[in-house]
Amino acid sequence: MNIHDIKMVIFDMDGLMLDTERYYYYSVKEMCEKKNIEVDMSVYRAVIGTSGSIDMEKFNKSKYPHNVLEKMICQYVENRRNELCEKGVATKKGLTELLNTLNENKIVKVVGTSTPKPIAKKLLKSVGIEKEFSIIVSATDVKNGKPAPDIFLLACKEAQIPPERSLVLEDSEPGAKAAKAAGIPCIIVPDINYPKKEVAEGAEMIAKSLLDVEKLFAVITTNI
Repeated sequence: MNIHDIKMVIFDMDGLMLDTERYYYYSVKEMCEKKNIEVDMSVYRAVIGTSGSIDMEKFNKSKYPHNVLEKMICQYVENRRNELCEKGVATKKGLTELLNTLNENKIVKVVGTSTPKPIAKKLLKSVGIEKEFSIIVSATDVKNGKPAPDIFLLACKEAQIPPERSLVLEDSEPGAKAAKAAGIPCIIVPDINYPKKEVAEGAEMIAKSLLDVEKLFAVITTNI
């Protein structure tokens, strides 16, 4: 990947820009512990970054019926989301700096998220960055969510910028796989889950934070 060729950056949202994945994960874990519900949280971790549902057969180790527990967790996460939409959420290290540098270089900024668009817009608005993005594509806009490439391909189509001139920023393995399937270079900034070796090796780099990504684009600014 030549950073000078990049005309668009596609941002994942949860866990990449906003510190939401960790919040949802530990909220569900805490809820189950308080209610003495035995579950396998590694199964929950596996669906982070996708629009897929939890495999309740593997997840639920309690006496609760699967459908009852699943409904309970979905409602709990929805309540936490509503709280964050109202109160706001912490942004990830380096986000502001990266957005500013991309603006200086007139690089298109797009969101590609598994979160339903209405919620994504509210969360982005709650931290004051919704207007930073010209396009928001979510799992509700496509037939198949991550790790399928649909979200990212639609983002390229709507922005009229080809995949090879784009860059995906992801925190999750499903998102990185989706980028690869779409033929788009990807930088992974791990959040809760560190990518498996084969996924990590397919990325352009594994960044410690968005500040590492900002440094790549800052090179363009200094050459202008």
